[in-house]
Amino acid sequence: MSVIRQDIATKNWTIFAVERSKRPDDFKDKRKRKVLKNFDRDCPFCKGNEHMTPADIMVLRDKSGNWTVRVVPNKFPILENDEIKECDNYLRNAGPYLEIDGKGNHEVIIESPEHNLNLCHMGLKHVEDIIGVYKTRFMDLSRRKSCQNVVIFRNQGFRAGTSLVHPHSQLVAIPFMPAFMRDKFYEAKKYFDGSGECVYCKIIEHEKKTGERVIYENEEFIAIAPYASVVPYNILILPKEHQACFAQIKQKSVENLASILVITLKKLYNLLDNPDYNYIIDSAPLKQTGNRYYHWHLEILPRLVTKAGFEIGSGINVNTILPEECAKLLRETAI
Repeated sequence: MSVIRQDIATKNWTIFAVERSKRPDDFKDKRKRKVLKNFDRDCPFCKGNEHMTPADIMVLRDKSGNWTVRVVPNKFPILENDEIKECDNYLRNAGPYLEIDGKGNHEVIIESPEHNLNLCHMGLKHVEDIIGVYKTRFMDLSRRKSCQNVVIFRNQGFRAGTSLVHPHSQLVAIPFMPAFMRDKFYEAKKYFDGSGECVYCKIIEHEKKTGERVIYENEEFIAIAPYASVVPYNILILPKEHQACFAQIKQKSVENLASILVITLKKLYNLLDNPDYNYIIDSAPLKQTGNRYYHWHLEILPRLVTKAGFEIGSGINVNTILPEECAKLLRETAI
């Protein structure tokens, strides 16, 4: 029998059509993947091709002076890398409509000089450095007067929307608050106003108590399969301590975040044979640091299925495997 579940944090619904349930092998991409080399002469992110990208915004180097992580402006940004000035007509009418100049920031974090390195196979210290860069750029861009929020995301594989296979993440600073994010903040605040509790803290408390959707946890972070998972093998990684904004993560906590991220991605890699995925760091804006109702988290969304007409037309997600089964299979997957 199908079951319909509501996400307590977002109020979105997911239909679990369990009669269509699939085993992990059914989600694997049966096409042969191209074997990547360590260097691609046509890749602008490879070591030696630095002249093919815009100038560095930020760069980390090893003891020998070689770069390990670079941040550059996106060569083809979705928003112009420019700040809205005081004199700009920030919000203007276009007949009955509203519009804003497409100004903001769009940056690329080149995660490694090596073309064929997967994030889940990087050294822990290297992943810590990448997360440290996320935090630095998040805070720097958030301080811009026109910035309303910063979205940090990673597209792994062509089904996830990547155009370059070289390991990289991206940040986009946007000059408005999208309705999708505004709705999540609204629902979290409404829950807090009615209960005096953070909805995500409540989720963590419940999931730790039942254990059936917990994938992995360490001292400071927990990875769970959400109760109303929107796609197969949907994963949330949350700090156990309440933190509204990603900028609140302490330096000593970065190691634990890097560790749980690598372990979780490695389990996905081993169980589903290197699936394409997106991950997003979902955070309250820097100016809302310290609020008691929102709770930043990293969400992993494997790209194993394609939305069809019903999902697009209704806005309701359809999933073919229950999160309890996903969590069990991932827990049991060796790393």
